[in-house]
Amino acid sequence: MKSRYVYRVESLPRLTNAMDAARSCGVTDDDLAVVARHDIELRIDPDTPEPEAHGQLTGLLAGLSAVTVPTLGVSIAGAGLINLIGNAMGGWVPALAGDTVDDEVRRRFSDEVEAGGILLVVDATPELHARVDAALRDHGATPIDTGTN
Repeated sequence: MKSRYVYRVESLPRLTNAMDAARSCGVTDDDLAVVARHDIELRIDPDTPEPEAHGQLTGLLAGLSAVTVPTLGVSIAGAGLINLIGNAMGGWVPALAGDTVDDEVRRRFSDEVEAGGILLVVDATPELHARVDAALRDHGATPIDTGTN
């Protein structure tokens, strides 16, 4: 059974080194997550969408396509409803895709994240974690929470 371990890293280069170290120990990308302020996350992955804007854009595009394609037979009111549904989906679809890990850690360590801290979340079995922990510490990562489920 996997447990969740949270580490703090001091810079983006150290984050990259720590992630590479975890991967070399056998941790897959599905078991790694980075939690940071949104501006820092954008430096890590420039394609990261704005959390709310992504759902709003999806809803707007769905609503506009319903109005501009007459064969769908959707009224303007129906297009507005599609827009609202798309906007709402933007809030819960990421949760279905696994972003709740990010939210859980972000809530627990909100002060750390808002202060500009970069957190690396590793899901691993206790056996694998022993190797990963040593490798991450060698790369400057500091454990701040160990063994939560």
